[in-house]
Amino acid sequence: MPNVALLRMRMAQSVKQALTIACGSLALGGCGLMGGGAPSEVRPDSVIEGVGMVGIHVSDVAAAEAYYSSAVSTQTIDAPAIDPDGALGGLLGNSDFTGETRLVRSANTQLWLMNFGEQPSSSSRPGAVPVQGPGIAHVCFQVARSTNSYDKILAAGASPIGAADLVQLSDENPVHYGYVSDKNGIITEIEEVDVAELGLPTPPKNTHRIRHVSLATPDLEAMVDFYRVFLGGQEPRHVGSWINVSGENIDKVSGLKDSAIEMAWFQVRNLELEIFKYHSHPTERPAEPRPIDAPGYNMIVFDVSDLEAARKRLVDAGGELVTGPARFADGEAIFGRDPDGNLLVLHKVAASSPFSAKNFADNGI
Repeated sequence: MPNVALLRMRMAQSVKQALTIACGSLALGGCGLMGGGAPSEVRPDSVIEGVGMVGIHVSDVAAAEAYYSSAVSTQTIDAPAIDPDGALGGLLGNSDFTGETRLVRSANTQLWLMNFGEQPSSSSRPGAVPVQGPGIAHVCFQVARSTNSYDKILAAGASPIGAADLVQLSDENPVHYGYVSDKNGIITEIEEVDVAELGLPTPPKNTHRIRHVSLATPDLEAMVDFYRVFLGGQEPRHVGSWINVSGENIDKVSGLKDSAIEMAWFQVRNLELEIFKYHSHPTERPAEPRPIDAPGYNMIVFDVSDLEAARKRLVDAGGELVTGPARFADGEAIFGRDPDGNLLVLHKVAASSPFSAKNFADNGI
């Protein structure tokens, strides 16, 4: 059986392989925490065509807009506001709320910043999702090392979760990692890549992109089974099933002592889903789904070509339907949940809409 040092070396080597594939294909894979294998070719999905945005409930929309803009160069996009009579009003159980939103765009997908004001649930809602979850734990920005994005996000008010400085997991891996949290505890991963050290024939065109949205789970097998079916039979890259990813440098990133992690990755055209489990710090699935007005990431919005076909995928995978078709973000959507209760939005919208996943040339590579 290979030792842990050898395992790390192999995963570090996959970074260059994966980025080489990325520059000529759909996927920018293999650079997540401890890498993962180089991605196999991902066939375009005729039903789930990408991720239009990841939703975040924040305490101050204008402040959050400035935070991401100054740290990771997001651009604010002119987009329609929340419709209280649409799907979100139903999820809140209150169609009389005053919602504020901003759509901020990176090279390959978007964050939808939102605030619903004081709601009946506000006094009892949980805090932000911690590193080990469960739930939508973080979004990872993959940036060129020259951008100094980690220093910029600290200057914007973020606090390191683990080590004060970015961590290079091994000498063979020209990537530096760090988790930070904002003043509300919402976690962002910064992944600075020294592209010059990779020696790519064609470097990526963009210096900033959203690498993945990360789901922390108490049951990795169940989540992998769900997303395999939901994403049309795609097989994930998988690391840590026979030797959990661990070590001092992992602890420096996670901020958790004696971390031991298992991970899997799925590519959804323009964005990757990272699913991980902390075997060392187990968490229980909450008894009730997380409220959408709790601080932090509250939904993943999938751009779909056919609402009924996407609904059937979700049900066949073992997901739960929450709402039927309803007005949502310039289009129509069905809301559902994965086995951990994470809110998934099946969104049918015109390609010309600012909310569409089709806004990103070459998927942001």
